[in-house]
Order: sequence, then structure tokens, then C-alpha cells
Amino acid sequence: MAQFVVPTKAVEFEKLKAQNHFNQKSAAQTVEYDVHYYEINLNLIPTSRFIQGSVKIHFISTINSMDSIVVDFGNQLIADSIIHNQISYSNVNTSGNNTISFDFPGSLGIGAQDSIEIFYRGTHRGGSSSPPFARVNIPNGNLIWTLSEPYGAQEWWPCKNDLTDKADSVAINVTVPLGNKVVSNGLLLSIDTVGTNETHHWKTTYPTVAYLVAIGAGTYDFYEEKYALNNDSLLMHHFLYSNQTHANSSNGILPMLQLFDSLFGTYPFIKEKYGHASFSFGGGMEHQTVSFMGSYGGELKAHELAHQWFGNKVTCGSWSDLWLNESFATYLTGLTYNFNVVHNSLYWPAWLNGTEQGGLAFPHGSVYRYGNDTLYVNTLFNGQVYAKGAITLHTLRWKIGDSAFFAGVKNYITDPNLEFGFAKTPDLIQHLEASYGSSLTEFFKDWIYGAGYPRISSYWSQNGSNFQLTVQQTPSDTSVSFFEIPVPYRLIGPNIDTIIVVDPTTNTETFNLNINQIVTAIEFDPNKDIFAEELLTTAIDNNNLSDNRFNVFPNPSKEFINLYTSEDLKVQEIKIYSVRGKLIASPKVEQLINISGLSNGFYILVLETNRGRLKSKFQKID
Repeated sequence: MAQFVVPTKAVEFEKLKAQNHFNQKSAAQTVEYDVHYYEINLNLIPTSRFIQGSVKIHFISTINSMDSIVVDFGNQLIADSIIHNQISYSNVNTSGNNTISFDFPGSLGIGAQDSIEIFYRGTHRGGSSSPPFARVNIPNGNLIWTLSEPYGAQEWWPCKNDLTDKADSVAINVTVPLGNKVVSNGLLLSIDTVGTNETHHWKTTYPTVAYLVAIGAGTYDFYEEKYALNNDSLLMHHFLYSNQTHANSSNGILPMLQLFDSLFGTYPFIKEKYGHASFSFGGGMEHQTVSFMGSYGGELKAHELAHQWFGNKVTCGSWSDLWLNESFATYLTGLTYNFNVVHNSLYWPAWLNGTEQGGLAFPHGSVYRYGNDTLYVNTLFNGQVYAKGAITLHTLRWKIGDSAFFAGVKNYITDPNLEFGFAKTPDLIQHLEASYGSSLTEFFKDWIYGAGYPRISSYWSQNGSNFQLTVQQTPSDTSVSFFEIPVPYRLIGPNIDTIIVVDPTTNTETFNLNINQIVTAIEFDPNKDIFAEELLTTAIDNNNLSDNRFNVFPNPSKEFINLYTSEDLKVQEIKIYSVRGKLIASPKVEQLINISGLSNGFYILVLETNRGRLKSKFQKID
């Protein structure tokens, strides 16, 4: 069976850990103005990292007395002048903390519209593997491209680089030597030729956040096609290396579009385009209306396409809420298996298993990103928001059911108050609770905001038609005391093959069920419906329990042992001894005994009971 790897930016960004320029948050972080329109004008040579140009920022004052404007502006860039009201100012105030500011001759009142144009230049310090502005050699040519997520937009153009403000529209005009093509957001309006240069005029009229603005320029091969979608026509662009085929780029895109369209509403940018542009980064980047692609595997294409809904149409309102972008894009990739679109549904269980294994790698991490987690690329973009977040979404789907899950998510992504804007986790919760009809506060508190996941041991026995099942949950992190989730089991026997669901409300709970058929085996979570680590699933033979005997299981064990005693045996005291008789511990009288602090080896468990002293040997292992 093929091994499936969930595409993650954790791998893509791993090489950037030490490059602090790419880890800087927006310094402006201002709410004093709202960006209305950007006009970006750049002069580029794809064989150089030198950039020169201007950015005109049209904005609206949001305060009563706005006497200056602060814009994010990379320290490696040089501002030559700022034009305001047709007057050029050359004494530009760059603070050295990745910002540029300008003092107005007078103050602006609330709602006032104004603009400034910043003329600048610079040579980006990045290289072939260092966004956000990189020059690389490609087969039979050269290429320069940008990648700005999360904090890199100001490294190549002055902007308001935060998660509170989307420009209503953006024009991107790029001048390059003849023989080069330029790809960017929105639609290509025209190409003007002057001497040995061409200026490519792109424009998007959809609201756009700064980190999703992008350009690629170089000796691309270009292909164009149109897809019939939802009683409309969608333009599809492909900017490829000369040794790449159009078929690899386009294969599967239309069925994926149709699937996501049917589940979550019309492709958000249908009046403009969707596109692929090859670049040399290891992975992909979901720039609005055009994904930059390091390869053309089906899962990567699905992931970046899914971002056009989750991340681009509705963008996370803080980097702590990044999972609203990445967990959904990863889960939508899985849905292409689930719904047998492009990817064979026979591999849906394998995808779930692989994604769950990715999530299990973070026993002490949360899907929600806290504090310092948002400061650095490698701690922001990791498997906790990709694999762990995706499998948690699948668990949520199991808990509330398909109808409530898909209705709630669609209502969230099409909410007029959120679409083409920003959202935070409570916005999603609100829509899911409305479709589910009940509170999901506890679920999100544990599974999204909390750390870790449940570890579950299951013990069962059958006496006639009485089927007894004990479900024991041990959270992997102490921040969560108990994960509330229904747990499915498959019962197997000569005349039975069925799935039952129990709903524990405590860490250890026993269920007595009426099962008339003989059960010879049970299977924990047979369809991978929940995100949990299975520690042990085993049968316990009640007939072997006498008044003076007890069972210890699992044995050997890594972290916990469980006491299973006859009903009339009352345990009064528990002691753990070494095999040489030295007292090691005196744990509380509980069914679940934590042995994680013990060294590897054999021990004697001694119980003081109403039937006298009882002993049993057990083994602690790693």
C-alpha cells in the first residue's frame, strides 16, 4: 500500500529557521486607516534580485485626527521618496523596525480618503531557497518569485501586512525584459511594449490580504483553458517550466473544483481565474487566484486549491487561528479520497491513518497556536495545524454528524460577515453550534485550545447475553482532564459483525450491553472516526477471577496498569515493591495506577484487601 504524506508547510519552511527577516511580525499593526486600493509598480530582471518601483496606497482614515501613516517596509529596502498630494518628499522616515512613516501636513478626519505613493528599491538578501523574493535558474531560463506568508510581504513591497485589513482591489504592474512572462493575482488586463521591455498589467478586484499578493516572472511556458463550473465559466492559467506538461498541472483540477464547489459554495474568485505557477520551493503556496507549485502531485493540488475557500476567501483573523486555513485545507485534501474524486476512495482509510499518525506525534501540542508559537515559521507551520488539525476536524464530523458538519462549515465559509474578510475560531464555533443544535464549547476547549489527545484502553468480557465493556481514557497532556467523544467498536463473532457506540463521561467507565450473539473479538474505532491513540484492546475472562485473585493489565506496560478485581474484593491499600522486597511506591487506591515514573524492570504489586494480602508481578517497559 502506498505511503501517504500530508503536505505541510512545516517541511517547506524548515530551511528558514535561522532567517529572522522572514520571522518578523507586522510592525505597523495599525487600525488608524483602512486600505482601499494598492497599485504596485515594479521593474524586475529575472536574473537579478534587485527590485525597483513604487506602491501607491489608497486608504480611508478610521480615526478622528489622523496626522501620520505607518506602513510595513523591510529594513533591507531603501525609500527614495514619498508623494502625497502631488508633492514629493525625500526626507523619508524609516525607523529601522521594518516600518516607514509619513507625517501629513495636516490631520485627516474620520472617513477621509487619501493616498501616498512610496518609491523604493533594494536587493533582497534571499537566495534560491529563501522567500519572500527569490531568484532561481529553471530549465532553459530564469525565474524570480515571491512568497510572503506569514510575515514577508513587506520584504518586497510596502504594505499594511496584518490580519485585520484586506485591500478592496490590487493592481500589479511588472516591467520585465522582452521574452519573459509575468504571473500575478487576478486577471491580466494588458501587456505594453516599450523598447526592449514589457509591462504586464494584472489586477484583482476581490478583497486581498497582503501576504496573498504574489508575482512570478521569467521564461515560463503559458497555457490557458476554461472550465464549465456551476453554470459559469472559470478561466484556468498554467505558467510552467519548459520541461513540464500542461496535463500534469491541469489533471484533476476540474473534479476537485466541482467537489469543493458542491460542499462549500461557488469557487470564490470565479470572475477572475484559478491558476498554477511553477516555482522552486519545496511544496506549494496558495496565493489568491494562483497557487505557486513546487510539484504537481494530486494531494498538493487539492490542498492549495482548497485554500481558495479556506484561507483566501475567509482568512484566519490571527496567526493563532492559522488552523482555520491549514487544518481545513488538509482535511479537504482527504475529502477527495472520501468522495472518490481524483483519489481512489479505497485509500481513504490509509489517508486517515496517515493523518492520525501525524497528529499523534504531538502529545503535548495544541491545534491553536499560542504566544511564541506564532513568532517563528517552524513553530507556526507544523503538523499540529496540518495533520492534528485535520484529524480533529474528522473527529468533530463524527461527533455532530455529516449533515450538521457540512452545513455548519458551509454557512461559516459563506457568511456575508466573514466572506472575503477574516474569521477567528469562535466564528466557526457559532456556525457549527447552530447547525448541530447544541453547545460545542467543551469540544473546542479540549480538542482545539487544549493540548494532546485521548489514549484509550478497552477491556471486555461476555457472560451469556451480558456484554461488559470498560473504556479507560488517559489524556496525553495534563491540560485536558477528559476528552468527551463517543467511541465506536466493532463486535465480531460467528453470527455477529456489527458496530456499537458508547459515550463515556468519565476517564474510566463500564458499559453493560445486551448482546445475544457470541462475541469472539472486538475492534477499536474500526473506521477511524476519532482521533485517539489505542493503548490496548483486550478480553478479560471473569471466570478466572476468584475471591482471592485479581488481574493486572496491561502487563507489561509503559505508563499505567489497571486493576481488575472481583466485585466482592475491596482494596484498602496498594504498595509497589522491587523484586528484592524494597518499598518503591504507595499509590492511591484507584483502578488506574500510574507507573510512568518507574524504571524499566519487574515489580511486585501488593494489595491489602478484605480477603487478605494479595500479590502480583508486573513489568514496566519503555
